[in-house]
Amino acid sequence: MKNNFKIFFFFIYFSSNVFAEDISISAKNVSIDKIREVSIFKKEVVVKTENKTIESEFVEYSKKKSFMVIKDNILVTDDKKNIIKADYAEYFEDTKILKTKGKTIIETGEKYILVGEDFTLNNKDKIIKSDKKSILEDEDGNKIFLDNFEYHDEKKIFKSIGLIKIQDKENNNYELTQIYIDTKEKEILGTDSKAFLNAKNFKVDDRNNPRVFSNTVNIKKEKSRFDKSIFTLCGYRQNDGCPPWTIQSKQMLHDNLKKTIYYKNALVKFFDIPIFYFPYLSHPDPTVDRRSGFLPPTMYDSKNLGSAVSVPYFFDLGLDKNFTFTNRLYVSENPLFFGEYNQAFKNSNLLTDFGYTAGYKNTSESKTKGDKSHFFGKFVKNFRSKNNFENTLNLSMQEISDDKYLKLYKIKSNLVDYNIDNLEKSINSTHVKDDLFFGFNASVYETLKNNYNDKYEYILPELTLNKNLLSNEKFESIELSSIYKLHNYDTNKLTNFLVNDIDLNSNEIKLNNGLSTKIMANIKNINYESKNIDIYKDETTVEVYSALGILSEINFQKNSDNAKHLLKPKMLVRLAPGSMRKESSGTRLNPSNAFSMNRISDINNYETGLSGTIGFNYKIKNKNNFEKFNFSLAQVINERQNNKMPDKTSLNEKLSDLVGSNNYKFNENFELQHNFSIDQNYNDINYNEIGTKYVYNSFSMDLDYLSEKKHIGNQDYFKTELNLKNKDKGLLSFKNKRNLVTNSSEFYNLSYEYINDCLRAGLVYRREFYNDSELEAENSLMFKLTLVPFANINSPKLD
Repeated sequence: MKNNFKIFFFFIYFSSNVFAEDISISAKNVSIDKIREVSIFKKEVVVKTENKTIESEFVEYSKKKSFMVIKDNILVTDDKKNIIKADYAEYFEDTKILKTKGKTIIETGEKYILVGEDFTLNNKDKIIKSDKKSILEDEDGNKIFLDNFEYHDEKKIFKSIGLIKIQDKENNNYELTQIYIDTKEKEILGTDSKAFLNAKNFKVDDRNNPRVFSNTVNIKKEKSRFDKSIFTLCGYRQNDGCPPWTIQSKQMLHDNLKKTIYYKNALVKFFDIPIFYFPYLSHPDPTVDRRSGFLPPTMYDSKNLGSAVSVPYFFDLGLDKNFTFTNRLYVSENPLFFGEYNQAFKNSNLLTDFGYTAGYKNTSESKTKGDKSHFFGKFVKNFRSKNNFENTLNLSMQEISDDKYLKLYKIKSNLVDYNIDNLEKSINSTHVKDDLFFGFNASVYETLKNNYNDKYEYILPELTLNKNLLSNEKFESIELSSIYKLHNYDTNKLTNFLVNDIDLNSNEIKLNNGLSTKIMANIKNINYESKNIDIYKDETTVEVYSALGILSEINFQKNSDNAKHLLKPKMLVRLAPGSMRKESSGTRLNPSNAFSMNRISDINNYETGLSGTIGFNYKIKNKNNFEKFNFSLAQVINERQNNKMPDKTSLNEKLSDLVGSNNYKFNENFELQHNFSIDQNYNDINYNEIGTKYVYNSFSMDLDYLSEKKHIGNQDYFKTELNLKNKDKGLLSFKNKRNLVTNSSEFYNLSYEYINDCLRAGLVYRREFYNDSELEAENSLMFKLTLVPFANINSPKLD
């Protein structure tokens, strides 16, 4: 028999035996089952124990058994600010154990959220545990997946053994077999760690799978430590093969505050073969754009200087400037020290590169002692002036103490290229507004070649003015161009030129028969003074030249089902009265410059005489407007021979060479180019250049043949370049230039490069030639290894 009491609020206080705790229960509805000897509490039930408050909608309490059943919307709070939510629980008063069944949620006082099933809360030992799968999430959104757990409330530590997975907010994943989580210190300890770093900023290539495997791991907000670790950036290999490179270390430490990764006793392996050992190694983590620190070292070998290693150090001096210092240490020679300083200003940039070495330690007759150094600098500024001119200013400085210095040490950077043959010091500025251009240039050049009596050449100053005077419906353009240039070379040779040009181009006059005509005119005024130059007069000289040209063209077009044929015959009649100076320099005649008004490259001279140029352009386009064939032909007919024109142009003859060019594209993969120059008798080919480009899937081929004869030159060679790619994993390359005059190779390179997502490895055979007693020719076989994203490692060269 049950007695039911329905009251607005009822409060009961139970004082149990001496081993039990005091419990108070309040509820809206209370009933007593005398047969079962239990009290039943319903609606807004509140149970208070020694250090917990339990709220629910139903409680059944047996004082005799010291046992309580709690159901419906259970909310447990304790004095540690932990909160437990469930729908069913049992409380054992004697042992002070609360067991939940079904889904249970715990919110700790440290703002961790634990979701799982069937939790056991031991109030004596202050331990919460479960043998069911659970998910622990911290306040940052990092999730830990557990097969089981044990939470020590006093120590604020979670424990778990089994399959443990961590997924952080950056989508990095960790797998562990044992874990300890200090929720107060925000620290994780784990064993048998496998860390899969999936954050995008940790990858160089989309195919990368960065990962760290370690015996133990310690993760904090400021630092993460991996003990007895192995790290790689490489993607997964088939059949779980070993990655191309790994870094194995006694300890790997990631400092999140310093954004640096440190290694102790680091061993770098290449396909599981040890190649380098570093007692200590460090590098910035991938989130760093740039920072001060050591850059990857470089190892290489030179026949002229021997083996060396360089270790650059980068100084981050601010957002707008940086400095890189490099010490290149040779085994048997004096070291080379050089630096690069760069700074960005508002609308301008400064770049500098400088170096110093004490020179040869081991001297000989060809290797003399003495310091060697260089300084290269460049300053560029772009700005708009008050009168709306767009202005640029360029300052350049190149200085070395020894002509062989750059090639000997093979210095190459953003500013320095050891292959250069001239040094330049210059000031250059330009000013542009609408159709007006003004330029200023002052330059000093120094040649590094041996066969020059005077190494220096001066252009001081050079002024350029261009102005579009007129453009309307009658005239396409009337332009004024003026150049003033003071030139000093070979010690005592001096020219002082002021050249003015007026160019007139009319709009096309189109006739009903399809013929279009264009009138072109030019007036050139040359003013000069010269000293010690045979081709120029010694006194002040003023020369005026003019030319009138009429260019006529007619367009023919024939359409078929699959192609469009375009034929354009052209004729230029040019008249330039007067007599020119003897010209020694010139460029080869081709179908393009044959129809220009001035076919001399020197602005200080002028082509005179009456001449006519005839030729045509012929094109074939398919129905998709793809140009398959292009052929041009031209020849200049002079009224008389002009021995003052340069021989190379063939314009010194009454009838010039017949020049042509054609380009035939068989398809998008295969192209044939041909440029030629046939002697006026149409029997001899003085210039013959044939080039082919062929690409098919992963194979590409470039073949070039050049033959120059008679007045054009004396070259005859064949160049080859072959490349074969193995999808995205390898590249086989061969390059060769064969001199057919001397029947010898000028250079040849044969290389194979293996490429994947994290490594580039190559074998290169190279032949280098030097026509110099100090620099010896080298045959080299070099193995090159690049660990992405770290250093290049070059093996010594093998003779």
